[in-house]
Amino acid sequence: MGGKEYALKCTLGLILFVVLLWQLETNYFPSNENSTSMIPVAVGRTEMDDMKEPVKDSSKLKIKAWKITTQHGINVTTEGSETKRWLVVYWSTFFGRRLNLHETFEKGDCPVPCEWTSDQSRAKEADAFLVHARDPRPDPPIKSVPWILQTRENPIYTPVLNDASFMSKFSYLKSYRLDSDFPDPSVLLPGVAPPVPFKNKTGLIMAAFSNCEAVRTEYMRQLMKFVKVDSFGACLRNNNSLVGRYGKNKQGTDFRDAKSMLARQYKFNLVFFNQDCDYFVDAQLHHAMDAGSVPVVMATDKLDEFLPGPYLNRSVIKVRDFKSPELLAEYLKYLSNNETEYNKYLEWKWEGYGDITRTAIGNYWMPKYPLYCQVCVAISKGKGPKEGLKPFNCKPRKFEDWGITKGA
Repeated sequence: MGGKEYALKCTLGLILFVVLLWQLETNYFPSNENSTSMIPVAVGRTEMDDMKEPVKDSSKLKIKAWKITTQHGINVTTEGSETKRWLVVYWSTFFGRRLNLHETFEKGDCPVPCEWTSDQSRAKEADAFLVHARDPRPDPPIKSVPWILQTRENPIYTPVLNDASFMSKFSYLKSYRLDSDFPDPSVLLPGVAPPVPFKNKTGLIMAAFSNCEAVRTEYMRQLMKFVKVDSFGACLRNNNSLVGRYGKNKQGTDFRDAKSMLARQYKFNLVFFNQDCDYFVDAQLHHAMDAGSVPVVMATDKLDEFLPGPYLNRSVIKVRDFKSPELLAEYLKYLSNNETEYNKYLEWKWEGYGDITRTAIGNYWMPKYPLYCQVCVAISKGKGPKEGLKPFNCKPRKFEDWGITKGA
């Protein structure tokens, strides 16, 4: 019996040894056809490790491995694991100024570890590059990762947005457009603080345009023939009590804050955007809404998409609903003498926003994750550059678009 027991033990030991060899081969020497993962293996530290440069795809292993540094300073190689940090390099300047950007999101704050930087020396690590449309050159140095185009600027005044050759270089769009890959308008969620009561408002209509675009300026000029408008901006200025756009008043308040405080005293605020490009709606809208001054809006017909829910969608007066400046003036004068009808435009200030979920602007105002994080998540799911962007193809507005004739 002793000999049989000894033989049985030897057999079991041999089987165990074979199993261990098989596991070793499977984990450390994956086959050409079936391997999809890789056990972290320590590697020697070199200058390239400091760059954390991605290892090129292996035609034999059909995997992509990335060098990372553990908490003990040991470089290991991993593929597709939770330790992979997705890096976006803000490649361009921002209106001629180099940003000092460094923002990180750890697992838990974002579905994937994520980092944004403006440090161009980390270009070789980048999983994507971001370029601002007003500072479009030079191009990022690597074409094998996605390029993201950023803009909040009107295409009429940003020529590259209408350039098909330029736009085709980019895979993703981060912009004011609500149909962007990453919507990023300058219109913020307006506050619901109670407005100045109707009877306490001392002003009727205010305007503060800095860009005297011909059509909106002419429309305001014609409107002024039928109703009083206090113009505090550079266009048809007839009131000097507001500090200049880049200045501060005696109390140290800058133009934007001073304008918002002033707007609280006015029943209406002319919010005429400088062009009618699709989705171009800027911060003028929420400034007026915050102040509780009803916006009178000249804008794209996509305006409704920025006003979701049962209350915000009836919070503005649309210039395009009136055939002439005279008819608009008559309506504004009617509301200025009818508190009940006027307050319907401010009902959201008392009732709230209602259900604004499942809308592009609602998701932007109340996101589950920060926008930078959302970009990293999208990049992590992608397979590299996709078909290029299309040009915006916006044309300047015309006088007849708004029912007016120049000089009338």
